[in-house]
Amino acid sequence: MQTSKIDYKISQNNKFEAKTGTEIYKNSELDFFRSLFAPFGKRVYLVGGCVRDALLGREIYDYDIEVYDIKPAKFDELMASIKASGVGKSYFIYKYKNYDLGLPRSESKTGNSHKDFAVSYINDPSLASLRRDFTVNAMMMNIFDGEILDFHGGKKDLESKTLRHIDSEKFKEDPLRVLRGVQFSARLDFSIADETLELMKTLELAHLSHDRINTELIKFFRSEHLEKGAFYLFKLELFKEIFGVQICENDEFLSELKSARNFVNDERLFLYMFFGKFELDAKEILEKMRLPKSYFSILKEPFFKAMPSDRELLEIALNMPLKSWLGAYNKERIERAKELGVYERKFEPKIDVREILAAGFKNEMIAAEIKRRQELEISNYLSERKFRKS
Repeated sequence: MQTSKIDYKISQNNKFEAKTGTEIYKNSELDFFRSLFAPFGKRVYLVGGCVRDALLGREIYDYDIEVYDIKPAKFDELMASIKASGVGKSYFIYKYKNYDLGLPRSESKTGNSHKDFAVSYINDPSLASLRRDFTVNAMMMNIFDGEILDFHGGKKDLESKTLRHIDSEKFKEDPLRVLRGVQFSARLDFSIADETLELMKTLELAHLSHDRINTELIKFFRSEHLEKGAFYLFKLELFKEIFGVQICENDEFLSELKSARNFVNDERLFLYMFFGKFELDAKEILEKMRLPKSYFSILKEPFFKAMPSDRELLEIALNMPLKSWLGAYNKERIERAKELGVYERKFEPKIDVREILAAGFKNEMIAAEIKRRQELEISNYLSERKFRKS
């Protein structure tokens, strides 16, 4: 977990040091909102993930504020006065800088789409909190005095590092919460409560769009504890549904993922190891998943189940320093790359293309000759190293 300084943008000329834990409500930039809402009452709360992350001492990027005791029409008027943007009357939500400002609401599912919800204003925090997914995301902190409202045992679950759903019927209304549970477990290193996991197993992702699924998957791909999220993907039997392939639970894969994340901080790592470990058609799966094009660069990254030879490492280094290679995910490979002098820089054989052209090579024969000379340079480099050691 990290506690860091965050530059707030309420004022373009000043920067504030963020407080964390229960002190977060004292942050100076909240003075703006305290002044804005004080005439209407003091039931104004930080809600959701920002409260959770503050109590965990984690870095916070976005804030949600829920405002009570103000009528929707007046709230719309206030939001217009500060030039906030949002959907207002439909969902009572506005965006202002890195804040989401909203009124308390209840939601009831009316169809299969994520937009098929009936939304109504509700001025009771205990009832409004029922729309949250997990207890650790349902805590509220008053921006005036720091009072924490915890109707569902979120603090206790935070201490035990547990994801537990709040209301079974509400939870089932949005199957995306299955993937939210997976990515939260991987980001926070939390376990999913047994009863919540059983509930998640009953939900199907069939009606979720690729965009919604991918948004949660990408958060998982970027997380620190990949092995945790992968563990729950196994338990939920989601590999077939998400990736189109049936994969049995594999402890070796989970162990390798956990170790690899210590060396490679790249959001492509999970897919690289998943495709390579199980010898899958990466291109076909990526196309079906409709992930961003940046993930397709995995196709150019060679994968080795076992330790690659020195020659193979040098061949990879023709295109990139090995610190940029996704396969440099363990200590042995990194140390070997450093010994070969190709961890920080590429291997650049001395090849004169003008000489090749002058020799009469044309078209595809040019590339073949360049490749032959690269291999010769690698052989010479390895021979010289062996001679120096003898």
